Amino acid sequence: MIKKIFYTLLVFIGLALSPQFLFAQESVLAPQQPETKTSTTIFEDYLKGYYSQVFGVDISQILNIDLYNSIEKWLGTPYRYAGKSLEGIDCSAFVNKIYENAYCYLLTGNSADLFKQVTLLTKDQLKEGDLVFFKINRKTISHVGVYLGGDKFAHASRSKGVVISDLNHPYYKKYFVKGGRVTFHSN
Repeated sequence: MIKKIFYTLLVFIGLALSPQFLFAQESVLAPQQPETKTSTTIFEDYLKGYYSQVFGVDISQILNIDLYNSIEKWLGTPYRYAGKSLEGIDCSAFVNKIYENAYCYLLTGNSADLFKQVTLLTKDQLKEGDLVFFKINRKTISHVGVYLGGDKFAHASRSKGVVISDLNHPYYKKYFVKGGRVTFHSN
């Protein structure tokens, strides 16, 4: 609730400081001001800076603010097998919820099912919003997360719940299989 109030205040402050607002009362004959950022882009820049710090991703790699907003609300949610709520969630349900909220796209199935639904990618081909797949002590895909950029990804870890991790961490590096890009289909 406090965060929403804070964001609302930022928007109002951004509007109040907006060049369009400040110069609205000037004469039509006043010299043209150079193109300036709107309060919306100022607010987006603020959010990108905030998410860059929270998620450890370079600000230039943040393209979809809705993706980060969706993930943030799940951070710290405990892991629960077959869970689908803020009381507990597993890795595939987490990915499904993120795609539903950030992309308005419904994914279904567990991590192995999701692996079959994507275009496979190498680690160096990954882009924000792609999926990352792991075989953790199994012969089949057993874990999935959402790639953010800068080798960071969000996922529901069995031991820590929903967290941001690094693909270069020895544990994840050992079990990483492939990345995957969802092809959006319209119905």
